[in-house]
Amino acid sequence: MTTKKNKRFFAKHAKSSAALVSLGIHAVIIVLAISFVTVSVIQKDEQAFEAKPVNRPKMQLKKLQVPVKLKKKTQKPKLRKRIVANPKKLTAVDIKMPEITGVKGGMGAGAGAGLGGAEAIGFTMPEINFFGAKAKGEKIVFVVHFGPQTMSAGKKKDANGKEQEHYTPFSRMTGLTIRNRLADLVDTLPAYTLFNVMAYFAGDAWAMEPKMQLATPANKQKVKDWMEPVNPLEGEYDHCFAGKPNSVGKAYKNYPTKVDNLPFYATKWCWPYYVPTHLEEKYAPDAPGGFKHWGRGVAWALLEQKPDTIFVLTTNYIDGWSVNEKESKKTGIPQQPDQPRKMAKALARICLDVYGLDKKTWPTINVVVLAKAGKDTTRANQVLSGEFGPIIKTFKADGTIINDITKHMNADEKKLYREYQAKYANK
Repeated sequence: MTTKKNKRFFAKHAKSSAALVSLGIHAVIIVLAISFVTVSVIQKDEQAFEAKPVNRPKMQLKKLQVPVKLKKKTQKPKLRKRIVANPKKLTAVDIKMPEITGVKGGMGAGAGAGLGGAEAIGFTMPEINFFGAKAKGEKIVFVVHFGPQTMSAGKKKDANGKEQEHYTPFSRMTGLTIRNRLADLVDTLPAYTLFNVMAYFAGDAWAMEPKMQLATPANKQKVKDWMEPVNPLEGEYDHCFAGKPNSVGKAYKNYPTKVDNLPFYATKWCWPYYVPTHLEEKYAPDAPGGFKHWGRGVAWALLEQKPDTIFVLTTNYIDGWSVNEKESKKTGIPQQPDQPRKMAKALARICLDVYGLDKKTWPTINVVVLAKAGKDTTRANQVLSGEFGPIIKTFKADGTIINDITKHMNADEKKLYREYQAKYANK
C-alpha cells in the first residue's frame, strides 16, 4: 500500500525532480570551476647594458726638439766561397802533391788560359783586401817593408852631431799594426790558397819560406811565429835588419839557405835572397844598382814563387835606377831618367819568361804606400800615382795609401797608441 503512494508522489512531481537534479549538477560544476588555480606566465625582457661615456683627459703630443735622421743600413756583401759543378774544366786540372807543398807554380800550375787551379776546379777566386788595395788570387805573395821608415819618429842628431833615425814605442806602433793586420789577413785565406811573405829594406830581402805555403792552420800560425819578435815596441835597438850576423851574408850567396839565431828584434828565422847576377844582367841590364828594395822582393816573387797576385807595402819608391844627385857625384853613376818605366819593363821581361806571352796569365802587382803619421800625404800620392804608376798600369793592379795608421788599429792597439802618444809624442 505504501508503495503505490510513493510512486504517485514522484509521478506527480516529475518536473520538480528534474529541476533539482539539474541544479545539483550545475552546483558541482561551479564548485569545480572555483577550485581551479589560474597560472600566469610572466616573461621578462633580456637586460641590456649601456656604457655611459666617460670624459678622460687627453695628452697633447709634443714635437721632437732634435730632428732624427734615419739612415738605411746596407750590409756589405760577404764573400762566399762556392763550389760549383764545372765538368768541362775538370779535364784541364793536373794537381800534384809536390806543388801543394811548395813547388813553383803552386796548386794552379798547368791550368792554362789565365785560370789558377782553384778556379779550374770550380772554386771562387777570393778577393784580398790589403790595407785598401784589392785583388783576386789563389797564389798570393806579400812583400812588406819591415825597415826603419815604418817605425821611425824622424831623424835626430846623435852625440857626434850626425843625424840618425830616432825611434820611440809610440812611433813603433805603426810597424806593430802592419804586422798584426797582415797576420789577420792571412788567417782569412781559404784553405785551398797558397801564400808566402817577404820582409825587405834597402838591400835586404828575407823570405819566410823558400816555397809557397798552403793556407793550413799550421802555416797561418807560422806567419805569426815568424813575425812575432820583429821590432818590439820597447828596447834598445834600431830595426830588425840592423846588426845581422855574418851567416846572413853567406846565405845570400847560397839561396835557399835558412838562417836561425837572429837578433831578438829580427824575424824568428829567414831565407835571405838576392837576384843572381846573371839574371839581373838579363832582365835589368841598364840598372846600375840591380834589383833592390821592394823591387828585389817582387823579383823574388816572380822568379821563385810564380804567384797570381802580389801585394807590396812600402814607404817610398826605390829601384835599381834610382840615383840621386848626391849619390851620383859620390859614385860616378849618372842619374837615370824615367826609372819607373824601366823598372816596369824589367819586371815584364821576367813575366815573359816565367808566365809566357799571354798577359792575362801575368800577376797583378798591387801597391800600398804608407804615409808617415802626422805628415802631409802629398808625397805619398806622388809615389803611388807617379812612380808606381807604370807598374800598376802594366800589371793591371790596384794601389792605395795609408794616410792614418790608427784607422787600421783595433781597440786594444788604439788604447796603447794613446798611452804612448801622451808619453812619447814630443820626444
